[in-house]
Amino acid sequence: MQLYKYLPLPSDRMGTLWALSSIKDAYIIEYGPAGTTHYSIEGFMQMNAELRANLYTTHMDETNVVMGDCKRLEETIKEIDDVYNPSVIFVLASAISSIIGTDILNICDNLKQQVRAKLVALTGEGFRGDYTVGINEALTALALHVVEDSEDKIPDSYNIIGCNIDNFNYASDINEIQNLMKEYFGYRLNAVFTADSSISKIKEASKAEFNIVIRTEGIECAKILKERYKIPYYIGCPYGFNGTVNWLKGIEETFGIRGDEIFIKQQIKNKANLLMRIKQLTFSLSKLKGILSGNIDFAANILPYLTDELGIEITKIIVNHTLQNKSDCIIDQTISKKFLFNLSEEEKQELIDIEEPQILIGDGVLLRIGEKVPIKIQVSNPNLQQIKVYNNTPFMGFNGAVYLLEILLNQISNNYKHLKSNF
Repeated sequence: MQLYKYLPLPSDRMGTLWALSSIKDAYIIEYGPAGTTHYSIEGFMQMNAELRANLYTTHMDETNVVMGDCKRLEETIKEIDDVYNPSVIFVLASAISSIIGTDILNICDNLKQQVRAKLVALTGEGFRGDYTVGINEALTALALHVVEDSEDKIPDSYNIIGCNIDNFNYASDINEIQNLMKEYFGYRLNAVFTADSSISKIKEASKAEFNIVIRTEGIECAKILKERYKIPYYIGCPYGFNGTVNWLKGIEETFGIRGDEIFIKQQIKNKANLLMRIKQLTFSLSKLKGILSGNIDFAANILPYLTDELGIEITKIIVNHTLQNKSDCIIDQTISKKFLFNLSEEEKQELIDIEEPQILIGDGVLLRIGEKVPIKIQVSNPNLQQIKVYNNTPFMGFNGAVYLLEILLNQISNNYKHLKSNF
């Protein structure tokens, strides 16, 4: 058993709750002790996210655990249905209810004729894997049970799949994607799966022309929507100047739509001037050597910007979860040896001691462990102390490339005397 000074790897149960809890008008019932649900709510404060769903717990006492009595859950479902009249109720198993063998699926099936709401049972009780498994389950459940068929299509519209509150900069990144799609294509956002979204919006997701999938856990959701509602999808994230151009061109080619070339030319012109700033500042310094951490999609997609455009030598990449589905892995095989999955806190400390990086670009725990490293930039969760209230500081898109460059310029300038010189 590992010892943790900071935070353990979140379970699939936590991922399910994270994915659903940011949806307005979602009603969630967790069958378990009040303390476990309270812990989930506390986690929202570390994610700079707002609890928008209606989250309930039945609580459990000795009788429920020893005798397997599920009456409390059944009564809670009926009460919420009667008092609030929600269109959908998500019913989750906790670790304890799962251990005693509570059959959430069967309970919901038996009650479906007694309530008006659609009951969606989610069985991610915390034993099937890490949080990415739970996020995948929640996104898939939304596609299967919440999205409604519609003959009407909203012209020039799209959905975003896979923008969830566990992404450190999710609010700003949503805004940046909207800005890119509007400026280049003239398209507008229809629904988000799931950050700051709503049940009503997700119900109408079938009205969009296409889906944009920005994380691996959303691929299954997109496949279901394509099969059921004939909505095509594109997979990718826009990081860096070159990466954003490639992302826009990929969407253009996939869906056969044309964008505004003048918009891209303006951004590329701006790129040359900005990248010159970092070359001038680091002219007398040795090449910056660094470690990157984050989820697999973030790390793999932002890496080319850090290495090819900003000139940082990323020696190791820590992925803060396990590699659940190798078939969907997006790692280039030429650099696969750089990727390390789900390291312990002790292993992270050892890695920093061995690599001796000048820069850490990653999560709050890694930055705390490497407190003696000169340059530290937080770009991912877990989060220990960063507070974000302004939603126009993205990491994605052209503006994200500029924002990260600005942070790096200031960090280099403020720590210049601690960096290795060529002379």
